[in-house]
Amino acid sequence: MRKESYTDTIAAIATARGPAGISIIRISGPRSISIADKLFRGKIKPSRAKSHTVHFGEICNPISQQVIDQVMLSVFLAPHTYTGDDMAEISCHGSDFVASQILKVIIKTGARLAEPGEFTKRRVLANKMDITQAEAVLALTNAKNESTCRSALDQLQGKLTGYVADLGNQLKTIIARIEHLLEFEESNQTTQLQFRKIINQVKTIRADIDKTIKQNEALKYLHSGVYCVIIGKPNVGKSSLFNRLLEQDRAIVTEIPGTTRDSLQETVSINNLIFHLIDTAGLKIIKNPDKTQKIEAIGIEKSQDWLKTADFILAVFDNSSPLTQQDRLVYDAVKHKPHLIVLNKIDRTPHFNKNFFKSEKTVLVSAKYNQGVDRLKNAMSRSYTRKIAGGNGYLALNERHLDILKQLSGLIKQAEKENYLETALVNLRNGLDLLGSVTSLVSNEQILDTIFSKFCIGK
Repeated sequence: MRKESYTDTIAAIATARGPAGISIIRISGPRSISIADKLFRGKIKPSRAKSHTVHFGEICNPISQQVIDQVMLSVFLAPHTYTGDDMAEISCHGSDFVASQILKVIIKTGARLAEPGEFTKRRVLANKMDITQAEAVLALTNAKNESTCRSALDQLQGKLTGYVADLGNQLKTIIARIEHLLEFEESNQTTQLQFRKIINQVKTIRADIDKTIKQNEALKYLHSGVYCVIIGKPNVGKSSLFNRLLEQDRAIVTEIPGTTRDSLQETVSINNLIFHLIDTAGLKIIKNPDKTQKIEAIGIEKSQDWLKTADFILAVFDNSSPLTQQDRLVYDAVKHKPHLIVLNKIDRTPHFNKNFFKSEKTVLVSAKYNQGVDRLKNAMSRSYTRKIAGGNGYLALNERHLDILKQLSGLIKQAEKENYLETALVNLRNGLDLLGSVTSLVSNEQILDTIFSKFCIGK
């Protein structure tokens, strides 16, 4: 990949909005330092400063000469910078207004506003990181727990790049051996015998690829989280349990059945796993609904929609009440899906028939008094830590990587079925080209833009 040469200079606020200790405005491109010269007032002009040095001074409006803020200016000279171009970073007081005023004068002095992810995109185009490492930067900024943070760091440090390089070398060796057979073909019998040996090696490579794919399908819960629906008949304590799991009062809780008439969704980390909790309207049968019941019926319909898409279900029952037809309705809705039975209100006299669930494990809680909630959290996380056991040793992939590996596996599988060396060779060469798109600059500009459009401006 060749280094791109940019004639324009970009700028953006690199820190999050809102009051903070400092805000950082980032500038990159051939005019970065000359723009800084026009705006910065300090003991030394930025153009005379050494690379990777920081200087105290003021940012002034170059027209009115009015001081905007006292700042620290960092100077970075090409090629040893994040983007490979000259860069300057201005650390001002953490005010949205101050940062935006500084950005405005930078734009007026000759820069343009950076597009989302454009600083990192320029780093990729300058050969300072490959596309997988750029994707790791995005994954790192979006990390919600230790596992997602660690996998993003592994990718940033080149773990995926190394895997792809090793896989590519294996394919290149196989391709070279098949080309050798075609060039120095002896007898058809000898050639076919050698070809079958090569195909056995190809099968081993595909088995490794398929294993990586399978592991990542289990690991998806580490990255995207578990969509966990709390379901039950009205007034079993779903909203109280929802609040306890969140450790905050998010849902309205009353003694009146059917208070929740719409679904509430919040995200929480439980034992280093992300759970997207959905508190739903109670499931029950409504006959000839009046206007009020129609609203409730809509909520119940949404609950049923959530049941169809949920990864996991907490089926909540009232331990203090006898089994009802509505309880049977709830259990019938969840029994064939991944779920956990929760018996709530254990602070009251028990009347529920636990034998209804036969050999199913149940978790006893009192959401009202916060009893057994930690036990429930452990049971929830255990349901998924078993699925991702050994996940720390896996190679974490995003959807783009997985899609490429699945296509590669298909091409290799097709090569295994071929009786002719030439057609097998075509499939393997196509597979090698496809594998290269994991780490190489994506030739399709639209795909490249899609990747970086997910970044924030200033990254």
